[in-house]
Amino acid sequence: MKPEFRSHYPPEWLEKQTIPYRNIVGMNEQIYRESLTFNYTIKTTLHRQHFNPPIWKDCHFHNFEISLELQAVRHPEDLYGLDMVEMENQLQIWAKQLPEIVNDHPLCPHGTTEEMCLYFSRIPIDNHIQIMRVSVSETPNRVTTLEVYIAGNRE
Repeated sequence: MKPEFRSHYPPEWLEKQTIPYRNIVGMNEQIYRESLTFNYTIKTTLHRQHFNPPIWKDCHFHNFEISLELQAVRHPEDLYGLDMVEMENQLQIWAKQLPEIVNDHPLCPHGTTEEMCLYFSRIPIDNHIQIMRVSVSETPNRVTTLEVYIAGNRE
């Protein structure tokens, strides 16, 4: 876990080498003492331009909504399965790395929502987290979804 994704932690937790929210709760302090799998959804919105060559060559704006569906196990000694604030910060950082015209990014040369899904599927995550789905919409009525994690194998 990178320190820049710990901006919301108290200062004494910033330099820890381990994941701050794992193995910190005593078994007797937990009400739910089993390991449980949770699903999480993290979203952000990005105002950018794109176009879809060779068919459409006119650059136009959208408020793209990006959604990551994640899965992690919360063990009895853990505070959470994953830190949603940390993941939201990371998603926003990745979104801001897309240039004003999405097509200008080398991983999105055609400016498609499919390419954007693939781009966001590469976001760095801790090993205990799985990306299940990535969705990108250019309008609420048009959503493209990539199934990333299928039958125990990360694609």
